[in-house]
Parts: sequence; C-alpha cells; structure tokens
Amino acid sequence: GVTSLAEPSAPTLDANRESLTALVNAARQGDMAAFEQLFHRFQRRLFNLIYQMVGNEDDAAEITQQVFVRAHDSLGRLEHAEAFTTWIHTIAVNLCRDHVRRRAHIKTESIDQKYGDDDGPDGGREIPDESGSPESVVEDAEKHTMIRQAIRSLSPNHRAVVTMHHLQGMEVVDIAKIMGCRVGTVKSRLARARDELHGRLGGYLQVSI
Repeated sequence: GVTSLAEPSAPTLDANRESLTALVNAARQGDMAAFEQLFHRFQRRLFNLIYQMVGNEDDAAEITQQVFVRAHDSLGRLEHAEAFTTWIHTIAVNLCRDHVRRRAHIKTESIDQKYGDDDGPDGGREIPDESGSPESVVEDAEKHTMIRQAIRSLSPNHRAVVTMHHLQGMEVVDIAKIMGCRVGTVKSRLARARDELHGRLGGYLQVSI
C-alpha cells in the first residue's frame, strides 16, 4: 500500500493560533504554567525534527531541552507572539546546525555529508503514539521505519525541510524563515529530497510539493 509522511497528530502551523498567542503572551509575563503548556505542545514535534537532523536520540533529547531553556530565557525579546512557532523552530534548527558542525569538526566531516544507518536507533525513533488498532500500528510502524531510514540518508538540511514540510505540515514560506534562506531554496531542497526518497521507497511514499 501507499502511505504518506504526515503525522496524523502533528499540529499545523495555524492550529489553535489564538490559544497559542494567549499562551505565549502569558509566558512572556512570567506565567510558568503557560510556558509548561508551550513545552508540552511543541516538545514532541521539536524532538522529532531535531532527531532527524542530528541522528542520535540522546543528543536530540539534550538539544530539545536546550531549545526550551533558550526560548524561556529569550521569550521577552520575541516581538510578536504570533511568530512563536517559527521562532522556536529557528532556535532548534540553529542549535542542530551548531551540534552538527561540532561533530563534523571532530570527525573531520562536512556538515552536508550523509550519515550512515548506525547513527541512531530504528532509523528515526520517535515518542510513541499509542493510538490506532494493533494491526494498523504494526503496519504503519513497518512503513514508517522504512521512511525514517530513507530520510536519515539525506543531508541534515534536506532532513530538516522534509521533516517540517511533509511530517509536520509547515508551509514553505515558514520553513524558509526558519532555515534562513529563500523560498526557492526550500523548494529546491524539497524537490531533491523527494526525488531521492522516491528512488529509495518507490510506492511506499506519496508526497507532493
């Protein structure tokens, strides 16, 4: 059968925008309960993005924590609460880039070099979703394992755009802001990543850009 990359439970960029803005504004005023709600809302999707970029579960968990520490410390400087989603993803991507550069320096590898299949468990383990029947969970798990392994064969930048666009439903214009590049660059990366993934996965993958 054919499966898509999208996470059924992943919120879109516009999901609950009004409640998100209210939470961000409250957190900016020092409301820790509001910030905790922001943490619970974004922790899974940020962990998944970070894991795809760095390829190691322990590193991804540590960087995820660093993202929220930095977000908490810098929240007062966020000019527009509506920009929180893009802003916190930008923090995550920048921390991942720093991590990959450090690792590349240690291993004398390029930041854009593709990594092997032994960089982490299961080719892309995520925080588990307990929903669905046992049969569908097993079937989906098999398909998604193949997809995650294929994604992890991409360069870190290509992993990032695929994860944000296809797994998390983010718009290209928002990804461009997060990645600090032009919209055309994001589209080019998505097209190249799509071609490579189709070559590896064939009928298991159905995506459009």
